[in-house]
Amino acid sequence: MSEIFSLQGILALLLGGLYGAIFGAIPGLTATLAIALFIPIAFFLDPSIALPAIIAISSVAIFAGDVGSTVARIPGTPASAAYFEKLFGLSRREGPLYSLGLSAMGSAVGGIIGALLLILTASIIVSFARQFSSFEYFWIAVLGLTAGVFASGGSSLKSLTSLLLGVLFSTVGVDPTLGYPRFDFGSTQLMGGLNYIVAMIGLFGFSEVLNHLFKPGKTFDVVFSSNPSANQFFLKPLFLILKKKWLVLRSSLVGVLVGFLPGAGADIGSWVSTSLEKMRQKGKEGDEEDDEIILAGTSSNNAAVASAWIPALSLGLPGDTVTAIVLGVFMMKGISPGPLLFDQQPGLITALYLTFIISNVFLLPFYGYLSALMAKKLIKTPMPLLLTVVTALCVVGSYAINNEIRDVWIMAGMGFLAFLLQRGGFPLAQVVLGMVLGPILEQNFMVSAIKSKWDLMSFFDRPVALFLMVCTIIIIFVGFKYGRKMEMQN
Repeated sequence: MSEIFSLQGILALLLGGLYGAIFGAIPGLTATLAIALFIPIAFFLDPSIALPAIIAISSVAIFAGDVGSTVARIPGTPASAAYFEKLFGLSRREGPLYSLGLSAMGSAVGGIIGALLLILTASIIVSFARQFSSFEYFWIAVLGLTAGVFASGGSSLKSLTSLLLGVLFSTVGVDPTLGYPRFDFGSTQLMGGLNYIVAMIGLFGFSEVLNHLFKPGKTFDVVFSSNPSANQFFLKPLFLILKKKWLVLRSSLVGVLVGFLPGAGADIGSWVSTSLEKMRQKGKEGDEEDDEIILAGTSSNNAAVASAWIPALSLGLPGDTVTAIVLGVFMMKGISPGPLLFDQQPGLITALYLTFIISNVFLLPFYGYLSALMAKKLIKTPMPLLLTVVTALCVVGSYAINNEIRDVWIMAGMGFLAFLLQRGGFPLAQVVLGMVLGPILEQNFMVSAIKSKWDLMSFFDRPVALFLMVCTIIIIFVGFKYGRKMEMQN
């Protein structure tokens, strides 16, 4: 544990946070990619330094995905795509310092709550997670997709269309269960599927460039408050968090519960929280409601970052792609994750717990403030120059995922598709949600169906699965109820 407070440990945290802030702010360069590129360095570091550095990278990078949303309406991560439009609008009304301050402080508070729950309830949550099978994961995917249909604030039919379009895109490539190629059109490159991060860059980044090209007179009035910068970034968001403390706690708990499920992580946690909050506020309008949706997303995604480590440390199961890489680091260092890890490596476990607290209390606000100052400069950039930079970032970001020019063309195609969908009033965020949850839905349905010999009643036999199904029905009922109220008001 003492290594984390050594000069090497402090440098690892500071440099890891800076590295995560830079990567997360650039579209396409996600926390997963940042950590993957960090692995060769981690090989030469002590585990008590390498693993805390990875935590610092992932915690800051998840937040930094909101910088692109603030400056150019491009979500840097799938987690930030859940609320990026609200964040973009807020940055135009209140300025980037307040919008990123709300994101950073919400992420920090959610991360602290997630870390505390990780410390206090890891064993309890793991015992609950052991009851999950493919049936429960199938219903979790159905629950997330159902919430997404009613969370757009517009037509539920158009939301469903966008969602199904995303699910369709997720089927491109080799069938994960039976191994058959689908929708590859004879191209071996498409057998690997469509990367949803590449699609996200095109849907939100390149489409925004096209919108400005076809509407050259479109500009945004940005408000810069006369209050001191520190007040805008730290104090004003913290006052709102105190005022909405139950919302933040509720969203953080959702992030924790979703994050500890293998394969879910911060992305789905953020989507579920924002979807539930949008449904709760359906029919309401106003700046305060937008702030609440942003708080719900930011607090849940960093809470999920902490809880994703629970199955990794206790069961050796990755909670998300980041912890999947971390398990590789464990093996590389000769450490066996599992229940015995808590007895054999208590110092390492304590160092990890401390890192979560330090990252969210100190690193995230510090690098968040630096990111906000940078965004404040970038947001004043002339629109033609900003569009050029955004286009370059879209091309570089999509190419950097797999180092293939094919992904650049896919990104451009998704941009043109998004341009057309926006003209028809179809929401774009639901397309990404469908691409994220589609593979989870399909794989767990097929696995469940095969092992039950296609007895569909087995999907309703298990108590937890039945509970998730009831939650899905409640969401459908509430969604239609609020939808009818809105139609009557209009």
